[in-house]
Amino acid sequence: MLLRASCMVLVVCFFLSSNWAVRAQSVPEVPFDLNFAGVTVHVNEPGRRQIQQEVARLYENRTDLYRQIDALRQLTPLLEPLLTSEHLHSDFRYAILPAAETDSTAYWGLTAEQGANLGLRMTSTVDERLHPILATEVVTSRLSQLYEGYGNAVRALLEYLQSSAPANLRPDKADPMYLMLDPQSPPLIWKILARKIVFEREEPAYRSATPYVLYEYQNGVGQLLRTIARQLAVDEERFQPFNAWLKGSRVPTDKEYSVLVRVTPDEYPVVKKAAEGILKARASHRLDIGFPMLVKLPSSAVKTRFPAVFYNINERLGVQAQPCDNLITLAYYGKLTIDAFLNYNELTDQDVIQPGQIYYLEIKARRAKVPFHVVQKNQTLREIANIYGVRLRSLLRFNRIAPTQRVQTGRIIWMREKRPLNRPVEYQQLPVREAEPIEEDTVTTVARTEPPAAPADSLIRQQDNRLAEPSLPQSATNTVADPDLTGRASEPVSELPDSSWNEPKENLRLHIVKPGQTYYAIARLYGVTVRQLYIWNNLSERIPLEIGQELIIDLSEKPASLPRIVKPSSSITKAKKVIRKPRPASAKPVDTFVINPSEKLIFHIVKPGQTVYRIALINKVSVDDLMRWNNLKDYTIEVGQRLVIRKRK
Repeated sequence: MLLRASCMVLVVCFFLSSNWAVRAQSVPEVPFDLNFAGVTVHVNEPGRRQIQQEVARLYENRTDLYRQIDALRQLTPLLEPLLTSEHLHSDFRYAILPAAETDSTAYWGLTAEQGANLGLRMTSTVDERLHPILATEVVTSRLSQLYEGYGNAVRALLEYLQSSAPANLRPDKADPMYLMLDPQSPPLIWKILARKIVFEREEPAYRSATPYVLYEYQNGVGQLLRTIARQLAVDEERFQPFNAWLKGSRVPTDKEYSVLVRVTPDEYPVVKKAAEGILKARASHRLDIGFPMLVKLPSSAVKTRFPAVFYNINERLGVQAQPCDNLITLAYYGKLTIDAFLNYNELTDQDVIQPGQIYYLEIKARRAKVPFHVVQKNQTLREIANIYGVRLRSLLRFNRIAPTQRVQTGRIIWMREKRPLNRPVEYQQLPVREAEPIEEDTVTTVARTEPPAAPADSLIRQQDNRLAEPSLPQSATNTVADPDLTGRASEPVSELPDSSWNEPKENLRLHIVKPGQTYYAIARLYGVTVRQLYIWNNLSERIPLEIGQELIIDLSEKPASLPRIVKPSSSITKAKKVIRKPRPASAKPVDTFVINPSEKLIFHIVKPGQTVYRIALINKVSVDDLMRWNNLKDYTIEVGQRLVIRKRK
């Protein structure tokens, strides 16, 4: 029944697509009651006229209207997960695009004052208000705080637009399902409601002459845009209009900025593979691994009435998602049920379909064609499974990994058989990115920086694939088999004595996570990077923060060049005031505190054969404390992992 319903949806969609040009040119009539984010918004006659004027203004220039629809369609796959992570309704996406005839041309209508309050950088080289992802990260965090306080999505949006509510305000909650708009409401709210009305009417039937999808290129630090364009084999104009945040032509080096590239669906897999090849070449200087194996199939190879784009991916049938596709349409192309499509691709019904991505229409293999894979930066086990066309549950079983366990960069993943019990988890050190020749530019000069030193406190494999550890007596060594891709013999591995620790640097802080805070907001608060937060606390972007959670902040490791914030955010100012207020001795700090002088932190490096229980016993602490200090969700730990131990002096 569901498949039949999806067929009807497709038929209607393509019928509308072929007839959108002959739609009536009349402007839709604005009602007195509208729905936005699940809230019934009532407007009086003056308010209705304001929305009607904004609707008419959008229709005055249909070329610009369709340009806006294209832009929002391209941004949605990248930004919708950010809305979802903050539990915000998808209707908020109508507030993202810059609005004409306003005081700001930035995303979310951000003014310079708002941007400074939210911690966005506005310098001579960048304006982060114009970066759609960075702007959305901070704004959605702010909206989530307001929504939690007011309980009404539209009220939260109004307070954000007015910039009048302090970050920790806990007002009486409004009716969550109803709101009457005042005619004196912020002008931007009328534009947002008008955009929702018009886009919902026009977007389903609109088809761009040249559909584009966005590829987020994350390896352009220090490079000129023309250099990136040459590496990806695209025209330089493809960087517009989503990179206006960059005021020059070179991507800064003091922060990892992503560059958004417009590509056609046919170009997407080519550009993605080129970008991955650049990253691998920098990391290992080896040839491309050759996966996934992609062959585009001619339209005659798969019988279908609809213009789907099919591929042979790792000897399995696959389909490339187009901008208007969803789970239902992709499953229909493969003549599958929704559940079967989700199962083949290891997805959930909450995952966002990425335009340009190729999805499997047949079940993947039980084993890969290669024996091992080294986890690259930011890579997940599901991504590895898709690259090689192997089932995710096979990789979990082969590597004795729990479904909730994250894999660390450099870990060697067994792809064809189960890792023996007597074989510890092994890592290969990814070579530090070498400084690249700086292409001269007449406008910008960028100083080179020395790459960070590779850590020496974990079981690692150097570039020559020899296992290495700090020098220790021969009696303290064990032999560990080497699963090298070339099949070399095993090498001795040094094991640290149980009593050895790494002493951390001074100037440590503990941050207590408050409602609405994100990794990005906390990193901004202390002037550190999100990556540092992950490393210090054994976390990742895929592990959500919890209210009351303690995070270690090492202020001695601040980056050399910090973002300059013109005006501190209201949330930061408020937090400082709270800290300085006297409180009862039994009260728990609400934001941050200095490590107790009577305590010291030590780092324990996990060694082969050690368990959480054994480490707690060695350090004379409880298992519960050890798990809490290190944000451990289960008893799974890995060789080389750094665990925090808090001890009294």
